[in-house]
Amino acid sequence: MVDRRALVIGSWKAAGRTIPTPQKVLSLLARWQKIFDEDRYGFRSLADRGAKPVALENPARADIVAQLDSASGISSETELLVYFVGHSVSEGADDIRLILDVDKDGNNRFIQLRSLLETIASERIRKLAVILDTCHAGRTEQQFRVASGDWFAMFGTGDAYAFDAAFSDAVLRALEAPIRKNDQRLDRRHEGMTYNKVFENARGRMISTASQTGSPQIPRAFGEYGNTVLLSAPRRVPTGYNPFASDRSIYGRVFRLLHIIQTGPLSVDKLRAAVRSDPIFLLQKEKGGTSRYVSSERLSEYLEFLRKARFVVQPGGLITLTEVGIRACDLAGFNREIMAAIEAHVLTDGITFGFLDQVVMKLLEDMIPPTPIKIQERAAMLGKAMKLDTPTRLALLLLPSTGQFLKGSADAIFPSELG
Repeated sequence: MVDRRALVIGSWKAAGRTIPTPQKVLSLLARWQKIFDEDRYGFRSLADRGAKPVALENPARADIVAQLDSASGISSETELLVYFVGHSVSEGADDIRLILDVDKDGNNRFIQLRSLLETIASERIRKLAVILDTCHAGRTEQQFRVASGDWFAMFGTGDAYAFDAAFSDAVLRALEAPIRKNDQRLDRRHEGMTYNKVFENARGRMISTASQTGSPQIPRAFGEYGNTVLLSAPRRVPTGYNPFASDRSIYGRVFRLLHIIQTGPLSVDKLRAAVRSDPIFLLQKEKGGTSRYVSSERLSEYLEFLRKARFVVQPGGLITLTEVGIRACDLAGFNREIMAAIEAHVLTDGITFGFLDQVVMKLLEDMIPPTPIKIQERAAMLGKAMKLDTPTRLALLLLPSTGQFLKGSADAIFPSELG
């Protein structure tokens, strides 16, 4: 597991400045604290890997340095998230002063970003994600480009002003929302939510808002570490039927076909008649009242799949469900039953879901859609001959809707085909 630490700093004090307000900064820090407490991302304290991080409010420079000096258990696998929201002023050609507080004489207390990065480097931290929601943040890009180690920096703005911590709100919204179907924060190649996807989501919100308000604030980001996975996508949907799948997909039609057969036993002719009166099997509604439904040939393919999966038998020419087929009619257990049947009875011996996952991910890395023929070809390249008969083709086309491939995000990219 990644050793992920966090240093979160919020300041509302700066000479002559009133925005962001104390209430805004405290609200943002409270949202960070909730993220830490929920522990979805595995952030830990710098000083104690067993403790949750605690956000710093208007800290002294010494408080920040002390956090880094007390960091324990740092290794080559330690990743540090540094977040700052507050005011800043330019310093030299590519630096800024992060304003932390105001002294009794009304002068700003600050820490230079260059100094902060040097202190972090001195603690042997080589994996770094930085979020700067402050004015002129983007002018520090060159500092990161010459830094050693892996890094990713998100800037609330370029060399312009940041307005009322709007970027912080957008980033937190991206982190707070649960993973959903068709979630654009999921990176299919890296199997989860990455820093870069969080930034893209936040930036999209900012640009949408800017188009309405006329704000010139456009966030920026740089660094290869942005592809690091913050949160792995769920491996698959629950064991029950996936409600996000289209009823008219192969996945949806197999499920409906089982329910039609459950009313039987049915002859092939009666099953064909039932299918041709069911809207789930409608292909096209024609003018004049005639409609086109799934063909007899396609229905035969479905039956061949169901027989191979051992969901149906056909004694005396009447189609009836097996015990396994009856269990598959249950919404709560459909995925479990169909995936077990596909792996045990439909796929070629030696072809497992684990192997198919490997095949699909390699195809995606090469930007090749994982169609059945491409899966067969890549399986052969990996040393396994894969039979591509009708039941196997249907299995490969319905599997994405179960969430079996791509850790729950497959159906957002390669949905179970209509047919």
